[in-house]
Amino acid sequence: MTVEGETAPGWASVRDAVARVEEDQGGALAVTAFHRGRPVVDLWAGTARPDTLFHTWSAIKPVAGTCLLLLVERGRLRLDDRVADFWPELDAVQPGLLVRHLLSHSAGLVRVPAPGTAATLLDWDRTVAGLAGEPPTWTPPGTAVGEHAYTFGHLVGEPVRRIDGRTFGRFLADELCGPLGLDIHIGVPEADLSRVVDTTGLTAAWWEEQRGSGGSLRRDATPEGVDSGLVNGPGWRRGEVPAVNGHASARALAGFSARFLGGGLPAAIGQPGAAGVDLVLGRRVQWSLAGGQIDAADVGMGGLGGQWACARPALGLAWAFLTSVMGTSERAEAVERAILECADV
Repeated sequence: MTVEGETAPGWASVRDAVARVEEDQGGALAVTAFHRGRPVVDLWAGTARPDTLFHTWSAIKPVAGTCLLLLVERGRLRLDDRVADFWPELDAVQPGLLVRHLLSHSAGLVRVPAPGTAATLLDWDRTVAGLAGEPPTWTPPGTAVGEHAYTFGHLVGEPVRRIDGRTFGRFLADELCGPLGLDIHIGVPEADLSRVVDTTGLTAAWWEEQRGSGGSLRRDATPEGVDSGLVNGPGWRRGEVPAVNGHASARALAGFSARFLGGGLPAAIGQPGAAGVDLVLGRRVQWSLAGGQIDAADVGMGGLGGQWACARPALGLAWAFLTSVMGTSERAEAVERAILECADV
């Protein structure tokens, strides 16, 4: 399997790992890594091109959380400010909400608002109104954690809209990705739609398995109606569901983490926000103040179907793995092992 792109001297084994993964999965694949601020891996394979945009799923969450952190850094609000001060309707259903709760998956507003479909999430105003009418999963806020899998983006995005005035996607483009030259989008511009690769393997049966059993919180946190027709359609790609429907290149997601390591983004991205046994994921998780995970040596976030983007501060390493083929995380882990072996030398 041909793998295109470049690796720095001493990093050629990563190309071999990418080739093995691509041979097994097909479709499109891209991997980028930075080591101590220097690009060392920039590879793409299969149907991918250098500028291909992939659906990120939840790997976009720390980028979305950073938009709200930028307002904190600029003094427009504080982590311990009451949400009631700018979003009283939400505080009415979950009294005592603080900004930090919205960012750290501890707000207790996990459930997808009625009618619980993915397509409805594209209606920003309806979703925001639904969140303010949905009974909390736990109360008071901050007493438990559970991934706000599909509501996180609206929970951090509505404060941005109310305080700044721009839509979330516009703020992201104007204040974060544009200035830093990062090819990351929540709401893909019309001119860039042709660069988005189709997601494959997203069958109804696969999606139902991901949602979990009836009556579980995981199922309540995951909408109905997610399939290839929705995700590969222009409405989803151009819409704004910041918890999951980011579109990015591997180069850009790795670049985001590299900027964080270099001090060019808010330090809170890597700071603990809340921790405990996650009521949605069913395992212990430490959530950061940007909505990502702090897992041993890594700060980052995975995405449904195998996406992954993270930083390992101890090694000065930032990297991203993006694929168009839904599957397990074993593929990213295989590439990660090759990257870490090179970084440790």
